[in-house]
Amino acid sequence: MSLNQLGNRSTVARNSVFNLLGQLLPIGAGLLATPYIVRGLGPDGYGILAIAYMVLGYFSIFDLGLSRATVKFVAEHLTPEKRHKVPELVWTSLALLLLLGCGGGAVVAAFVPVAVTHFFKMPASFVGEAKVALVVLAVSMPIILGSDALRGVLEATQRFDLVNYVKVPGSVAFYLLAAAAIPFKIGVAGIVCLLVMVRAITALAYLILCLRVLPELRERWRFSWQAVRPLASFGGWIMVSNIAAPVFGSLERFVIASVLSVSALAYYSAPFELVSRLVIFPAAIAPTLFPYFSYYGGHNLREVSDTTSRSLKYLLLLITPVTAVFVFFARQILLVWLGPNFASHSTEVMQILAIGVFWNALAYVPYTSVQALGRPDLKATLDLVALPAYAVGCWVLTHQFQINGAAWAKLLITIADTSVLFVFAWRMKSFSIRDCTSGPVLRALIASGGLLAMVYLVASLHLALLVSAFLVTICFALYAAAFWILAVDAEERAVVTMLVRRAVGIPEPEAETVVQ
Repeated sequence: MSLNQLGNRSTVARNSVFNLLGQLLPIGAGLLATPYIVRGLGPDGYGILAIAYMVLGYFSIFDLGLSRATVKFVAEHLTPEKRHKVPELVWTSLALLLLLGCGGGAVVAAFVPVAVTHFFKMPASFVGEAKVALVVLAVSMPIILGSDALRGVLEATQRFDLVNYVKVPGSVAFYLLAAAAIPFKIGVAGIVCLLVMVRAITALAYLILCLRVLPELRERWRFSWQAVRPLASFGGWIMVSNIAAPVFGSLERFVIASVLSVSALAYYSAPFELVSRLVIFPAAIAPTLFPYFSYYGGHNLREVSDTTSRSLKYLLLLITPVTAVFVFFARQILLVWLGPNFASHSTEVMQILAIGVFWNALAYVPYTSVQALGRPDLKATLDLVALPAYAVGCWVLTHQFQINGAAWAKLLITIADTSVLFVFAWRMKSFSIRDCTSGPVLRALIASGGLLAMVYLVASLHLALLVSAFLVTICFALYAAAFWILAVDAEERAVVTMLVRRAVGIPEPEAETVVQ
């Protein structure tokens, strides 16, 4: 793929499919391998491994938003007149992240003895192994942050195919190596060493691919102090949002555990873990939009706005059916999945959370465009203002309405956050209200409303579960057909046809061209 294909919408669609598959495969590997790993390590050993995974996930805080900044500025500089600046951006960002990794790793390593002995409760026989595992992770932080930066370079060039060719095997190997180590009596520390080895190999693969995709990186190895300021400024605001995001994601569960009880938390967490899987759809689309919007943001806002509307349209197609099932069949799902006790306590929670996740999925698009157009400060400021309000509201509603109140607090803050993000995007001209009140987007909204009405009607009949499932499947088929006829234009049909041909290996006709 050449750099001039950054403007090709079919590339964005193809990359979204790559990202979706790239999320599903590791999830499947985790579901299969986790029970075996739990049995092999035992509750305490697996608990330490879970802590290691958690620490690994929070390492991104130490990158100060530079990985995201790398994606934006590299994509922004891929125009012919700016491309000569790409090498210094890449090597400057990589050097900064390696330095941050060394410093952050030293801090984490120094904190490990205190954390293991004072913050984590575990048998004395596991203390030594836990210390070794966490120190190994701390030492690996430069590799992990460097790997994220190199992956960002590939994302900036829209090479999500290469990203997933590396990331998916690496993610699957996380689980398979842990499972393979069990018969050899390799403990948690050894498993963490294997995981670090995988990340090192992944980082090396990203580096080789970056040098192949951008040959100029081999010609100019240069650190630029001029590049530090924009990277640090943009990344700093991203860091604020990165720190706030996990707080927003889990605050209500801490409130439930402190105000109510741990058992009440179980009735909330179970449906939350299920419906939150919906975010795999926007999480597959948003990373491909970020470099695309960054590339076009400086010279063609109409393209950004049009792609925003198209992305929202296809998110509706993907998430409306699942949301409808979660909302209108929440009780039946919980009854089959977890039994009558959870069905009694968690039905309303599941319905509220499903609506909240639906809104949150739509928020990914304006969130991405606002950051890509150079205003990450808007989202960061919104987070700083909204977080105290959310904390107070969640505390009050949980006291008043138990776990349902916590779910309502999450829904209300999500609707408010999403609405403000759309206002930001509209003010920055990356979102057009007109596109959503006329044409294909409006017809997509009408089709989605029709599906919700049909699924509600099926649920209100209180039929046998298999009969309801059959009727809902018919509703989905009618929805897909209506969406294709009413909401998909000629350009999008050409893109879909091309992607299907490539997927099944059918050669494209020589005369066929894809509309740019």
